[in-house]
Amino acid sequence: MDNLYQILENTSAEYSKKEALIFGQIRITYGETKEATDRLARGLSELGLGAGDHIALMLPNIPQFIMSYFAILKIGAAVVPVSIFCKSREIHQQLEDSEAKGIIYWEGFRSEVRQAVSGLDACDKRIVLSEKAEPGEVRLSYLMERYDPLERTVEVPPDDTALIVYTGKTTDRPRGAELTHHNILSDMDACCEFLKLHSEDGALGVFPLYHPMGHTLIMGSFFRVGARIVLLPKFDAENILKTIENEKPTYFIGVPSMISEILKVDKKEAYDIRSLKYCLTGGDALTQETMDAFESTYKVPILEGYELKEASPMVSFNSPTQERKAGSIGLPLPGIEMKIVDENGHEVKPGRVGEIVIQGPNVMKGYYRQPEASKEVLKDGWLWTGDLALLQEDGFGFIVVRKKDMIVKSGFNVYPKEVETFLKGHPTVKEAVVLGVPDPVLGEEVHACVVLKDGEKTTPEEIINYSKTQLATYKCPSVVHFVDFLPKGVTGRVLRDKVRQSIVENKEK
Repeated sequence: MDNLYQILENTSAEYSKKEALIFGQIRITYGETKEATDRLARGLSELGLGAGDHIALMLPNIPQFIMSYFAILKIGAAVVPVSIFCKSREIHQQLEDSEAKGIIYWEGFRSEVRQAVSGLDACDKRIVLSEKAEPGEVRLSYLMERYDPLERTVEVPPDDTALIVYTGKTTDRPRGAELTHHNILSDMDACCEFLKLHSEDGALGVFPLYHPMGHTLIMGSFFRVGARIVLLPKFDAENILKTIENEKPTYFIGVPSMISEILKVDKKEAYDIRSLKYCLTGGDALTQETMDAFESTYKVPILEGYELKEASPMVSFNSPTQERKAGSIGLPLPGIEMKIVDENGHEVKPGRVGEIVIQGPNVMKGYYRQPEASKEVLKDGWLWTGDLALLQEDGFGFIVVRKKDMIVKSGFNVYPKEVETFLKGHPTVKEAVVLGVPDPVLGEEVHACVVLKDGEKTTPEEIINYSKTQLATYKCPSVVHFVDFLPKGVTGRVLRDKVRQSIVENKEK
């Protein structure tokens, strides 16, 4: 198998009458999914799109996302998944950088897309999911209904680009990780092997499909074995429990913040979710308290994983048959090697912090049209992730910070997560994020942004004095900012760059 589209082709041949997608009251079989996909593929071809083109995809968790994804691949083009939360400027940057020839989107994003394509003459195919097209648009439903299914699947080399996935912005120019058909297929197969997935399994698909965890772990791995996917376009904790009880999927895939919200549901114990074999989480670290509370309430184990967009994205999971520790990156998936090394590439000893490096068929071929940026992270066959992790005496690794977020104060390294974990132990603190802010004398100073629990009050001085009781002085925040909330991305991670920017801007006023 070379073209990822063949996943759908092979599975639909074996399970044509079997339910593939459940969306509310809508039930779609594998055969119906393939036919709609093939009709859309023909429609895209008739628009002049084809092999080697890049087509952006900006849809929520609905069946048309999956059909569009596979239709793009069938014609030999590459998918550029765009977050449904992106604004016009971000969309424009990704379309421009990826040299996209077109974009498929929902009508609710129409105004942002219209602004985004302004000035991009090459991106002249706008395909909208709407009952009515506006000037310059073609309806997605029209393409699916107008044309007969496209029979021929474009053959592609396994190292041909299947997706261009944009990573968190750390530079002025966005970085698009080029993931090949082989990259993604190998990661899907590793997930299938690790989880022992089969056709009777089912996934609850509420995690965004545009994110690699969505389109590789949920959509790809479960489609690979002929399992079903229950799609939900938005997260609602109580509705999640109701859906699991009614549809009985065997896996829930999400992020730690989703697990925390589910635990807040009134009368949560009344819901029967025993169909679940496991809950899979990634994107951010899970706390031991949250893991213990969920598992004691629902008797469903949580397997925490480590993912990275440049790695297609799943790298490792905690094993269901071995000891698990909340916050641990777990063990690498089959076929993937992972080490924690110092700046010279030598593996660190227990008790030391180093950078996670990985090697395997899932590692991207590079950043699109950015050879120098690619060389920074791809060295001697290893992907340097930029994630710093602490290797414990028992062999468990725990991410402490992104390398770019490490604070260097007066020559001392401060790992934000260590300080954040301590601050969250204060009885008034609900959430905390610790950042380095430029300082002319110290290099960087430690600032903490704190969200208090409902009804609680305290002072910056009390938080600072509390930290001094058990932390080295250089690790203690010198400034504490109280905020109503912390901005977060889709995986639940705090958007540190936004928090840092806000602090710097207020400091300059």
